[in-house]
Amino acid sequence: MTKNEITRRFPNASAAFIAANLDPENSGPAAVMEHDPGDASLAAETLQGPDRRQFLVRVTAFRRRLLDEDNLCEKYHVDLCRYAGAIPDDAPGQVKIEVGQVKSKHEEILIEIYEFFSASPIGEDFLKPL
Repeated sequence: MTKNEITRRFPNASAAFIAANLDPENSGPAAVMEHDPGDASLAAETLQGPDRRQFLVRVTAFRRRLLDEDNLCEKYHVDLCRYAGAIPDDAPGQVKIEVGQVKSKHEEILIEIYEFFSASPIGEDFLKPL
């Protein structure tokens, strides 16, 4: 770059800025260029197929005072199991959710997860605890 070109592009440039950009030995490291992928298409990746396993998730609340069944918030607990990777999904065809509560002196939530080993739709046959 010439001095005129620098002052035209940067009218408020300092003398040090102009000197640094005029000196060809002070050009800094060369820029790293991106790799040229070429014109070929990307290789086909083998993706993991859909998870066809089926699960039973049983949420049991041990409580001092019993609640209405719809106030136990089982969706929250099932979502936590999904986020933790204990179940792959909570879709209706893949997970059956059972909710229950037991009167107790201490309060806690028991979550049981069973995997179905059956070709039939979700049923109580052939359960295996995880």
